[in-house]
Amino acid sequence: MAVDKSELVNVFDYEAAAREILPKLAYDYYRSGANDEITLHENHTAYERIKLKPRVLRDISKRDLTTTILGQTVSMPILVVPTAFHCLAHPEGEVATARAAGKAGTIMMLSTLSTSSIEDVMSEATGLIWFQLYVYKDREATLSLVQRAESAGCTAIALTVDAQVWGRRERDIKNRFRLPKGLSIKNLMPTGKEQFPKEQADSGLAAYVTWQFDQSLCWKDVEWLCAKAKVPVLLKGVLHPEDARLAIDHGAAGVIVSNH
Repeated sequence: MAVDKSELVNVFDYEAAAREILPKLAYDYYRSGANDEITLHENHTAYERIKLKPRVLRDISKRDLTTTILGQTVSMPILVVPTAFHCLAHPEGEVATARAAGKAGTIMMLSTLSTSSIEDVMSEATGLIWFQLYVYKDREATLSLVQRAESAGCTAIALTVDAQVWGRRERDIKNRFRLPKGLSIKNLMPTGKEQFPKEQADSGLAAYVTWQFDQSLCWKDVEWLCAKAKVPVLLKGVLHPEDARLAIDHGAAGVIVSNH
């Protein structure tokens, strides 16, 4: 189905267009939350509650949103967060996303669960790329991801700390979510962990997380990662102030406040 780009003027228009274009399995995966989607609803509501108190007569003839994050210059204080499986929506997947982020002058965080490899993305990237990391039960495979990201030119590691147990995403369960033929978790191909388990009761992704992610992840592992990494490590998924303090105490360069 063709989309008239002149009709896409806000994010809600893009969501409506995606609903028309994407297969139900892909659309539901991208737009859904866990359980009754209360957190998803609250996130939307929180943005709607934001009130602005504009000031006037401030000479806005020269406007500049440029800022720095970890000493890295970006065109605006908006980053592309890590999301998985971009090839569900576009044949070039994360490679195309990296090009767009570079053109916008901001940072893209590349997901461990990317359908394009770190190396393929970095070969096309024109801007800064951070690598989002999940910790696998296989620590050698985990460390290999970090080393590959660093060698390819990623400038930071964003360790996800709130997803060792997957949320019960009911839309994925109903759709029996799985990757279509020809797609895989490219970054894990060298380890043989690039496909969902063959036997799955409902969501293939939930089964994969249970099968592969290390649920014993704790603060000593943050110290381990910070000691091994040659680039700054941030913790993604922090909500409690005390956890933010502990993150810094254990070597993290910063935190990403996120409820996943």
